[in-house]
Amino acid sequence: MATPVSKWLDNMRTFWIEKQPDRIAEILAPSLEYYEDPFKPPLTTVGAVVSAWQEIKGQEIEFVEIELLHESAEGIGTAIWRFKTKDSPEHIGCYFIKIDKKGKCVYFRQFWNSKRLSPNVN
Repeated sequence: MATPVSKWLDNMRTFWIEKQPDRIAEILAPSLEYYEDPFKPPLTTVGAVVSAWQEIKGQEIEFVEIELLHESAEGIGTAIWRFKTKDSPEHIGCYFIKIDKKGKCVYFRQFWNSKRLSPNVN
């Protein structure tokens, strides 16, 4: 059975693959606190978040993988995500999310790093 957080993650993955950043507004709540950078203040409006994600339109995405790590009964979850665009390092990161009773995301913070994975790394 799909949980609120897993449904939200499926929507997020779909919006990445379809490269439709405007769709992100459909799965976010007006009270959103979205931290694009852990060292900067949050973007607190859906419009600001949509604007921050517009760059996805021009990306040639090779893959997007999102794995739910944990979800509490209160709709708070964590997930690992990986994605790669053509001619770029693989991006690996973590989502911290909170979903309200309507299935909307009211808190979304991402931490990520770009890393070119190599089989020779010890």
